[in-house]
This record gives sequence, structure tokens and C-alpha cells, in this order.
Amino acid sequence: MNEITINELKMYSPLQVFLGSLFFGPFTLIFFLWKNFKTMGESAKAKYTLIFGILFVLLLLLGIQLAPPNINPIISNFIIPFLCALAALQIANSWQMDKEAIADSMNYNVQSYWRVVAYGLPFYLVWFVMTVAIQLF
Repeated sequence: MNEITINELKMYSPLQVFLGSLFFGPFTLIFFLWKNFKTMGESAKAKYTLIFGILFVLLLLLGIQLAPPNINPIISNFIIPFLCALAALQIANSWQMDKEAIADSMNYNVQSYWRVVAYGLPFYLVWFVMTVAIQLF
């Protein structure tokens, strides 16, 4: 009868941000970083994440388009996802909480990996369609 319910806020760990951006593309990177900043109550950083993330995606699409045709699949399929994931990991480690800090906190809890996949797949489809459309035109 006197139960206290604590509403824990869910955050993506740096590893989840890394894996999500590695396997599901830059839109997932932007979303996970944005969501973590919003959860931490840092609205200004969340806003800058969206602004710079959109600019980054536009530059990335332009870079894919301008890459030589024989190198293009290597760049778009291997190098770009890995570099994006490394950048996401660095941002998450530097400006957000690591997994231990999230677990030790009374206010936050680590997001489920199923949630990473559930959000990652639609973002990957959008990224895939955009890159294919850019390469065809």
C-alpha cells in the first residue's frame, strides 16, 4: 500500500550507440545521441546533435556521391559505418554517461538491445533508400 514507484529513465550505453550506428547507419547514431541528451535533460546539446547530425548526413551523402565508382562500395559499406560508429562511441563516452554510471544511477537504466534493433532497422531502411537513390541519380 505504501509502495513507491520510481520511474527510471532509459538511456543507450556507449556500446549500444556504437553498435546501433555501426549496423544501422548515421540516422541511428543521431537518434541515440539525441535521445540520451534529452533523457539527461540537456536540451541544448540535443538540439545541436540534431542540427550537426543532419549536416553530417548531408555531407556524407555528398561524399558518397563524389567518391570514385570503383571505391564507392568499399567506402559506403565499410569505412563510413565504422568511422561513424567510432565518432558516436567517442561522443557517448565523452559527453554522456557510460554503462556503469547509468547502472549506478538511481534515475537511469540501460536501454534494452531489442530497442536498439527496433529503432535501428527503420533508420537503416531510410539510410539505405537514400544512399541507393543518390547512387542511381
